[in-house]
Amino acid sequence: MKAGIRTYLLADNTLKAALSGVTAVYSFPAPQDAVKPYLLISEVSDTIQNTIGATLNIKDESWQIDVYADTDAVATAIKKLVIARMNIADRVEMGTYTVYSCSYSGGNDTSELEMTGGETASIRKTLTFDLVRDNTVTPVTP
Repeated sequence: MKAGIRTYLLADNTLKAALSGVTAVYSFPAPQDAVKPYLLISEVSDTIQNTIGATLNIKDESWQIDVYADTDAVATAIKKLVIARMNIADRVEMGTYTVYSCSYSGGNDTSELEMTGGETASIRKTLTFDLVRDNTVTPVTP
């Protein structure tokens, strides 16, 4: 699913242009030499919906997307683009999965001083999204 989210985010040309390049969306952990701005995607939780008599194979997931940038203004602008892209009210394909809905459930400014001992801040905005998707892989058409 991480690869599907990454592909989906980078399919938005405005968001892709705001990042430092097409390699600017990583799974946790990001490489130490990652160039800001970039995104870091990690799964927080998942639950399979089990209902009596249901034939649906639905999975509820919570995903965290961290925005890293050199300035608060850049991080905030990218945050707004990510929220706009990930707020999904109708089904979309993300990689090999059908996503039925995805909504922004909250965020925090988790900026901190870098570990170098200097006063350089690493600007980080943490966003959480609740995603509902089909738990079966979508067949790929040749």
